[in-house]
Amino acid sequence: MNEFNLKKRNVRRKAFFDKNNLLEKNGSNLISDKLKLMSKKIQNCLILDEELSIDVSNFKNTKIININDISTVEGKFDAVISNFSLQIPLFLNSNDIFNKILSKLDDNSLLCFNTITSNSMKTLQNIFLEIDEKIFDGVYRRFGPFLETTKLIEDLNKSKYKDVVVGIDNLEINYSSLSKIRSDFRKFGISNIYNEKPRFKKDFLKLTNKIFSKLIDNHKYIPLEIEIATFTSWK
Repeated sequence: MNEFNLKKRNVRRKAFFDKNNLLEKNGSNLISDKLKLMSKKIQNCLILDEELSIDVSNFKNTKIININDISTVEGKFDAVISNFSLQIPLFLNSNDIFNKILSKLDDNSLLCFNTITSNSMKTLQNIFLEIDEKIFDGVYRRFGPFLETTKLIEDLNKSKYKDVVVGIDNLEINYSSLSKIRSDFRKFGISNIYNEKPRFKKDFLKLTNKIFSKLIDNHKYIPLEIEIATFTSWK
């Protein structure tokens, strides 16, 4: 079973979170673009992220809650929207999450959410796999969880959602240092959330710094790929 240090994640978000970090900003823009294409007028909207930066001035009623508290919310909604906050809940039990959200949607209402897919951070993951193998004779889960788009589509269909559409957007960010990558992911609150703790070894730090310094010397940057899947579906 996958175990996540969610307390550590929440502490990181409170300590470091920046509303204008690249993932939050790009995710909010993707959702805003989807909503502009909707012919249905949204009166009542349930938002699952406190940090979602979209224009809600046209909504008559807006509620912001954590997905864990969704059963306590009264009434039905024209839309439920999430910008990455469902990443871990969907990884753990997507069918349960989709059914809970469905129970809060009115007829002909919208679910729109973002996820980070399994095609993300491939270069960085491969680098750390090699480092871990050399230093620890094994590997640690350092990134994710990432989600499979096809599985989420299947689970939405199983839960009786209709007209499932997925938009895929790829970001490629070129970083000049490893410390900047770590800083950005602290601000997003998703770094080091697995309950696995690698043994501290100075050799790990030495090899990591050596590899990334060589990358920058040879290529001038460290590549980071992020693939965002934006889902829209209807009840």
